[in-house]
Amino acid sequence: MALEIYLRGNIWWVKGRPADSNEYVRKSLGTSDQDIAEAAVRSIESSARKRRILGPDAPRPEDELTFNAALDLYTPSESDARYLMPVVKKIGMHRVRDITPASVRSLAKQLYPMASSDTWQRQVLTPVRAVINNAHELGKCPPIRIKAFDKKERVKQDVARGKQSRVPKVPGSWPWVLAFCAVADPRDAALVYFMFRHGYRVGQSVAMTRSKDMDLSAGRVRVHASKGHPAHWVELDPEEVVMIANLAEPHRKAGSDRVFRIPSYKNGALYRRWEAACDKAGIAHLKPHAAGRHGYGTEMIVRQGIDPVTAADNLWSDPSVMLRTYSHAEDAQVKVRDAFRVGLDAARTNPVQPKSSDSSKQLAGKKK
Repeated sequence: MALEIYLRGNIWWVKGRPADSNEYVRKSLGTSDQDIAEAAVRSIESSARKRRILGPDAPRPEDELTFNAALDLYTPSESDARYLMPVVKKIGMHRVRDITPASVRSLAKQLYPMASSDTWQRQVLTPVRAVINNAHELGKCPPIRIKAFDKKERVKQDVARGKQSRVPKVPGSWPWVLAFCAVADPRDAALVYFMFRHGYRVGQSVAMTRSKDMDLSAGRVRVHASKGHPAHWVELDPEEVVMIANLAEPHRKAGSDRVFRIPSYKNGALYRRWEAACDKAGIAHLKPHAAGRHGYGTEMIVRQGIDPVTAADNLWSDPSVMLRTYSHAEDAQVKVRDAFRVGLDAARTNPVQPKSSDSSKQLAGKKK
């Protein structure tokens, strides 16, 4: 039975035996392009001929897969595509079988010698692992597991570059939000109020449209699906309804259907307006994510004492992520000192009474 390609859904598969071979093949070719699929079949037949002639020493298709070829099978995100460009220049022609976890970690340090270990992880380890493991899922190569940089390595690199990574974010607060809203563009004021009030990301907030996601008569908006959470409706405060309803049409058509009348946040215009408003209000420069999502987490957990499960609903799949990343201690030393003082004063007011002599004798008798 010769090799035959066929469609399963929109992906080409192959089945059968290469010419003059007893080896049966049945696997996905990992592509919806017929020309690429036919080329892959020719490669399978060529490898089978080599194995027939060379025996066990013949190279297998997965042994010859290069990182460039694995990348052709992968559809990276916009950020991953940008991160992969310098990686490809270094290891694009390397065979995947020759790329080891240690070599990837070394590559990260070589490409970004003065970056933090978090940058190494995000811009090298994560995208390289995604490309290779995607090829593995398509049956093209073995998987790869790359150990993340640990705390000791992070501290060592911070010392080497003279800069601390993972600097704790300053979260937003009601005084900060109100001061910002008093001077900011109405679009930005409504946006920061919504983000702080509900804890959503700036991308989710900006993406909502008036035609599909807004129902001000019912006082609600629909937030788009994100990171495992389905799209859902969110009830607005009366203040939010007024702020959104009063937003004027933008001068240009771009963003005219958005709830907050903001076309995008990726071109930098939002951040420039944001910083100008902070300067005008005389408040700290907080980025949208810190002011909104981090502000919400800290407001709910630290300031208002809401239980994490309730506060994280529809925002974090795991409440521990909210506790670990988005809830920030405030005046920790003062609060701990005051708590100890309260306990000390209570102990002095109601000291533990010594046991009576009769009780002591009874205990002694029991021991005998």
